Formats: sequence, C-alpha cells, structure tokens
Amino acid sequence: MLTNKELEDIRVILSESNNTFYLFDDDGDGVCSYLILKKHYKNGIGMPIKSAGPLDETSVDRINEEKPDLVVILDKAVVKQEFIDKVNCKVLIIDHHPLLKLENVKYFNPLKNDKKSYVPTSNMAYAVTKDNMWLAVIGCLFDYSCPDFLKEFKKEYPDMIKKLTKDAGYIVFETELGKLVKLFAFNLKGKRADVKNSVEAMENVNSPYEIMHQTTKEGKYLWERYEKLNREYEDLLKKAESNLDMKSKFILFMHPQSRNSFVMNIATELSYWHQDKTIIIGREKENEIKISLRNQKKDIRKPFAKALEGLKGYGGGHPHAVGGSVSREDFEIFIGRIYKLIK
Repeated sequence: MLTNKELEDIRVILSESNNTFYLFDDDGDGVCSYLILKKHYKNGIGMPIKSAGPLDETSVDRINEEKPDLVVILDKAVVKQEFIDKVNCKVLIIDHHPLLKLENVKYFNPLKNDKKSYVPTSNMAYAVTKDNMWLAVIGCLFDYSCPDFLKEFKKEYPDMIKKLTKDAGYIVFETELGKLVKLFAFNLKGKRADVKNSVEAMENVNSPYEIMHQTTKEGKYLWERYEKLNREYEDLLKKAESNLDMKSKFILFMHPQSRNSFVMNIATELSYWHQDKTIIIGREKENEIKISLRNQKKDIRKPFAKALEGLKGYGGGHPHAVGGSVSREDFEIFIGRIYKLIK
C-alpha cells in the first residue's frame, strides 16, 4: 500500500487543483478510482482511455484544449514519457501495474514500497478520500481483490453479499454485488456518446441501491444499459463454453466481430468456472488479435511476455490475468508458444 505520507501528498496535489483532467482505464477499477476522487474533490472532467496500448502523445491535444491545471492518470499500465512532456500542466499518476521510469511527474505506485504488493487503484483512491467505500469495493473486485474493508461494506449492505470471503471470484459471479461489478464494466462499452452518458450517470449515483432497485433516473439508465449488454455477453459466453474440451488444459475462443468487445470479461468468467485450465480469448480487429489470458493457478506474466518475443505485439498485466495484442500473421505462432510455455 502507499505510505501515509504518500497518501497525504496526493491529497495536497488534488486539493490544490481547480481544473483537473482525469484519464482512467476503461474498466471497473479505473472508473471507480475516477468516481471516488471526482466525487470527493468535486471538480474537473474525466475521460476513459479506450485504447489497450500505451498512453502517448496522440491524446495530448484533446487534454490541452481543456486547459487543466492538473492531469491525473489512473490505472493505466503504460504511459509514455512523450505524453508527460507535451501536457501543459502537472501530471499525477496513481497506478498498481509494473513500475515505469518517468520524469517530471508525480508517480505513486505501491510496488515502490513492496515489490509483491497488489493494491487496485480504487483501493488507493479510497485510502486518499475515505469516501464512497462501495465504489472502492466494486473496483477492487473487478481486479479480483477482496479489500480489507469488505467486512465494513457487508455491515452497511448486508443483502448484497451473503458471507465474507477472500474468494473474489465467488463474489463476482455468485452474489448480487457481482452484478454491480459487471454493470460498471459493461457501461463503459459501446458508442462514445453512450459511455459518456453512463459515466455522467455514475457521477450522480450515491448508493448501490439506486442502481439495483432503479430508484433514480441515473440508476435506471445504468441498469437498462447493463441488461441490454448482458444479453449480448451471455450469448457469447455460451458460444465460448461450447468450445470446451474437458481433456485439454486450454480453452481457446475467438470472439466474433461485434459492436462490443467482451474479451476480458469472458476470459475472467471462464477462468472462475474452469480453474484447472488456461483461458485464451481472442478478437480480431484491424489486422490485430486482441488477447486476454487467464490462469487461476499459475503466474502467466513471464510466459506471455516470452510468447510475444520477436512478434508484432504488446501486452502485460497481473500474475493470473494478462492481456494485449498480436498481429494476425503472428497469432498462430503466439498460440503455439503459449501451449508450450504454460503446461
């Protein structure tokens, strides 16, 4: 975790800003991190980072147009120095992915203090603000982490989780709370205008019950979008499960072309239900294959990186969950290597 001094340094930086521009990874941990900070400090605008690749100078013009006095980057694995150099204000990064070497930036990552640390960005955002614990729980669970304040959450929302457990998969896929984890992730999919509307609705929701019981227009909007997208997701999940070979140690599924991508979501759920297998989900887009790999038992970061060596591709992630992209022409080579490297 970040030290008390680091948390206080972040508080000072955020409190001194009058026009903050938040950039956050477009997943559950990223959006919950943003919402926790935005709701507490009550200023600025947010923009999800849709690209799975590095954050580079291509995003700078859009940001500088807003003339922020602070750019905050949340839960983004790779940020290029070129981006930092071209932004016309102070930059603050709060992240938990492998450490980056960057200059002229306020960079906070718990791995600086403990190389084995695994703290979702939403957990750190909550440690900074001590507000909106329910959002921090959702963000942590999206990253398959059960926070130490889960017991406190259960006291406040006893009907959303039946028992305390360190099994994040159980909560995500077998409890009411898990529906909210999927809802936040799914509402970041689709057209840019729809995502913008969803994020604005999230900013105005103050309780998980507003969503679960649809007691406000914002809660109803988020729930209806989730239900629509979930139907699409469930159809794809069934197709992926139909590829299951009980004798194989791998599940390989190619996500068909569609408006929305559920590559990461399918990989995570199949990994929970089939914990003895390595899950590989791919989706072709513009001569690239977007990939998500999962393995509940093994650290797959090194095999994934080794399988990409010499190929046109990139990627990385967490011990049991990695993702990235490889060129279509190199995909079969990549898969062959993965089969040999992860046994």
